[in-house]
Amino acid sequence: MTALATSRRVSTRLIRKGALIEETYRIFQCWDLGVSIKENLERIQRDDPIGAGNQSWLREVAVTLSSRFQSDEELTSLVLLAQKRIPVQEWKAFLLWHVGLTDALYYHFATEWLFDCHQKGLHNLRSDAVVPFLKRMLHQVSESPRNLSEYGLQRGARDLLRMAADFGLLHGKSIKNFSPYQMPESAFLYALHALTETEPNCRTMIERPEWRLFLLTPGQVEREILNLHQFHKLNYQAAGSLAQLTLPCRSAADFVYSLVP
Repeated sequence: MTALATSRRVSTRLIRKGALIEETYRIFQCWDLGVSIKENLERIQRDDPIGAGNQSWLREVAVTLSSRFQSDEELTSLVLLAQKRIPVQEWKAFLLWHVGLTDALYYHFATEWLFDCHQKGLHNLRSDAVVPFLKRMLHQVSESPRNLSEYGLQRGARDLLRMAADFGLLHGKSIKNFSPYQMPESAFLYALHALTETEPNCRTMIERPEWRLFLLTPGQVEREILNLHQFHKLNYQAAGSLAQLTLPCRSAADFVYSLVP
């Protein structure tokens, strides 16, 4: 369950179907970690625990999940949290973290274009404004870039904005604006554990671009760490450029188990 072990994949399917937050949450509540992903998805398509209503949509959900999560390592934390009935509004922040680890298109969109707009205080975000970035990004992150049609680019840009809205970062229909967003404390601590596993230098960890998935700057990350330190939920000592962070658990996996005894 090492949270940063995943390599990001380039797939328009991952953004086309949206975040599928409610569907994934309900599916993971009845997930069996003792059998393979393939066996779970076959059972999901047979039993329809999400009340999909038709086999076509249920199959689309299953195929998207099989693309989004390709190993038990990528989904175990989310399954455990869903099965312990962590509220879905809290749980979706964990899903956002994992989407950022697996989906190259959404990751670069969120940590570059969207974060930049947020920092500049821009409003009235439209898919037209995302298209040039998406076109450039497809050529940068794909090993064999393919040219999408103008319709495909518009749809992809719209899907990226919709994904951010699904996770609560944006609101609005055709025109999106930023929503007041507060990262749940549990998800923040989970991300701290995950990043610390691969980046032991505390200052560097605070500056990691993954925080931008939640529109957080390094200054905001450090302020939240200081707040948690004051409430004795971690230990943080800083002096100039030096900083030391002691977390409550040894790993992100251990932290999840501490949440779901």
